[in-house]
Amino acid sequence: MKKPIILTIIYTLGIGCLSICIGALYPVKNTDDTAEAINIESKIPAADDKNESKQEGNAADNEDDSKPSPTLTSTPTLSPTPASTPTPPPVYELTEGGYPEIEKFFHDYYVAWNSCDYSLIKTLLTDPDNAIPLPELQKETRFLDDIRDSVTYVMKSYEENAYIVYVYYELKYVNIKTTLPRLDKFYLVNDDEGNLKIFTSEMDETLKNYFDERDQDEKVQSIIQMTNEKAKEALNNDVDLRVYVEALYNIKP
Repeated sequence: MKKPIILTIIYTLGIGCLSICIGALYPVKNTDDTAEAINIESKIPAADDKNESKQEGNAADNEDDSKPSPTLTSTPTLSPTPASTPTPPPVYELTEGGYPEIEKFFHDYYVAWNSCDYSLIKTLLTDPDNAIPLPELQKETRFLDDIRDSVTYVMKSYEENAYIVYVYYELKYVNIKTTLPRLDKFYLVNDDEGNLKIFTSEMDETLKNYFDERDQDEKVQSIIQMTNEKAKEALNNDVDLRVYVEALYNIKP
């Protein structure tokens, strides 16, 4: 039986925000069948939209129904209304790395998430009130040992100084050998002082559609599929990891 597994880090903030939780912001879930692996933040490995963020889980994989599968979570779901929106908005290429400031930002973000530094996390959001609730963050990180092997994928938005960011990483839990792959999605903007912030405010319809549609891009789909496959393999091959994840997210076998 298919089980929707939801976060961000994001949080959604996901962090998407986690979604998000890992996103440590509550990352949100995408409502299409694009992927399951973005953002485990609010409920297990997967990624979708965050503002609606708190995960409306979407399992995209029709394989083994008996194992939990990751979900896609996008961190921010809400976003500002652009003063002038191109018709149609331009689509930019997804790149791996190449943005040192963005990579450092998410390094700091996940360090704060792993250490459950709620105060710091809220300073990284455009609307701190939309951060993942502290009790959920504490639950997510209680037995989290480390966040490893992160890779940042960045795509420019049609809005100036704004980016759609996918972050791949692996969760290492205490006393569990196998790491759990996860993918978080964020909308990243610069505030009035030029500081990077995860967008957790309200998105207008144009931006939200643009944000969601990027999950269909070929490179993004490849990353989502890769994350889903690795997460499924980890859960299938490590009973301890699967049992822990099922207990953490109240998944019935």
